[in-house]
Amino acid sequence: MNVNKILAQRFYKFFKYIRVVTIIAFLLFIILNAINTGNDILYWIIYGCLMVTIAGIMQCIVLYFLSKYYNSKN
Repeated sequence: MNVNKILAQRFYKFFKYIRVVTIIAFLLFIILNAINTGNDILYWIIYGCLMVTIAGIMQCIVLYFLSKYYNSKN
């Protein structure tokens, strides 16, 4: 196995892990946002979920394309 194939597999596995974390954070954001009735602490938890979701989406995109790039170098 060459280095490019190993890198492609690792990036893809990390992409799958980050994707699951992002989906969970997004679902928490939707659910908590629906039941929030002006609680300040819950607002900051919702804001944190939204930031995790946005960062996760960007990481997923980068990791997916890095995986495809290194996989095509074989």
